[in-house]
Amino acid sequence: MKKRLFGVLASVFLASSMLAGCGGNNDNGNSANGGKNTGAEATQAAATDSSNSGELKPVELTWYYPLSQLQADQEKVQEEVNKIVKEKINATVKLMPVAVGDYVQKMNTVLAAGEKFDILWTGYMLKPEELVRKGAIQPMDELLDKYAPELKADVPQVMWDALSVDGKIYGIPNQQINGSRYGFIIQKRFADKYNLDTASIKKIADIEPFLAQIKQNEPDIIPFGVFGTSFINPQSHDDQYWVVPGLDDHFYIKTNDPTYTLYRYPEEELDNFRLASKWYKAGYIFKDAATEKMNDYLSKGQIAVDFNVTLKPGVEAEVKAKNGGNDVITVPLSDWFSNGYSATTNQSISRTAPNPERAMMLLNLVNTDKELYNLLCNGIEGVHYEKTTGDYIKALPDSRYVPNMDWVFGSVFNSYLKEGQPENVWEETKKINSDSEVNPVGAFKFNSEPVNTEIANLNAVWGEYKRGLVTGTLDFDETWPTLYGKLKEAGEEKYVAEVTKQFEQFLKDKGLKK
Repeated sequence: MKKRLFGVLASVFLASSMLAGCGGNNDNGNSANGGKNTGAEATQAAATDSSNSGELKPVELTWYYPLSQLQADQEKVQEEVNKIVKEKINATVKLMPVAVGDYVQKMNTVLAAGEKFDILWTGYMLKPEELVRKGAIQPMDELLDKYAPELKADVPQVMWDALSVDGKIYGIPNQQINGSRYGFIIQKRFADKYNLDTASIKKIADIEPFLAQIKQNEPDIIPFGVFGTSFINPQSHDDQYWVVPGLDDHFYIKTNDPTYTLYRYPEEELDNFRLASKWYKAGYIFKDAATEKMNDYLSKGQIAVDFNVTLKPGVEAEVKAKNGGNDVITVPLSDWFSNGYSATTNQSISRTAPNPERAMMLLNLVNTDKELYNLLCNGIEGVHYEKTTGDYIKALPDSRYVPNMDWVFGSVFNSYLKEGQPENVWEETKKINSDSEVNPVGAFKFNSEPVNTEIANLNAVWGEYKRGLVTGTLDFDETWPTLYGKLKEAGEEKYVAEVTKQFEQFLKDKGLKK
């Protein structure tokens, strides 16, 4: 079945998707390559060729990125990272992880202050296109050609296209799964205890009787895990809509509509907020969800059901580690679909970067040196994890470094396998990437510059209400008239007019409309 209503405020509130991003690369220069320089060798050769002295001066790089939870052994891992980076490119890197719920605000503050730093994670929370219009990040074409030719050749062109603005590349994709398949992640112990018939769950509302059982019989368990920085992202109306990407996730076209008519806040989307209100009143959503952090409860195994938009191969093993070690099952509610490449997890180089060339060398190294990449992802072997068989690893008990967010750092095709992941997980991921049904308007890119003021004002209005609405704490029907009135005052109509104008031109340019 196809389900297309890809989410109210998904790109802003989807902390639950931070549990599930993942995707692809190949062996990235870790095997022989016909005598050519690969990985660090290629980086060093390019760097030496570009230096009059033939030597690299030592520099320190700064790298910002989000994590679901900050890690106790961060500094210890950073020391080991810098042993490799120092040897390979004569640099050190100051790792600057930020709690995911604070990342956007933190980076907006850093950028507004004009802080000098080198690399920042960009993606669904911090969109590269918007950063380009603000002059916050710099083009990477020449840097890629000179310092990361192997990385550039390894990434599919569709990804470079998605990260290009006005013909220039502004991000390096962390290759991962490019499709979306949404549905539920459910603790297995409760599914077994209450004989949950997963085959009967075809849409979001079908989970309600199970949530009611949890509420009635499990007083220490939160039935449904939606918090102030997450959302159920419900797509409860099947086969009806595609979201128009690159906007604020409130614009849609209908599936198989040859006119590509834009819909703003269709009633089906508003029903999703009503569902949150209903579930909050029933006690299925935590009473303090608007102010609390989901990971504080997820890590203790206190959330029975979570909603996720990337039910990828092997996601059960990844989520188990974040779910208090409890086994989970998945209940997909859609087939795989894609925006082509939605640029959801990437690295960009700051406009203020003191050392953009060395920053590119580091990014090339992270994506071609499997040892370095897995050190960032998993920590130190024998201290934070142990190898089991083949390419599988297991986190050690009470490990002080388990980010479990490989897709934040680079290409997950370089990842060691976690217990429970299928051995062919990366081959399956590649197949999904190639076979997912593609959004017919997935290539649309919006130039926000003409309405930057309006967008800032609209975001400020949503900021007043979003936590209350997505958690159901605010009754939607009572809140919406006031909220929509404030949106109109903030410039809603001018924003919609500009989106419509650019979208119509896009349709003409692509030959989709005369």
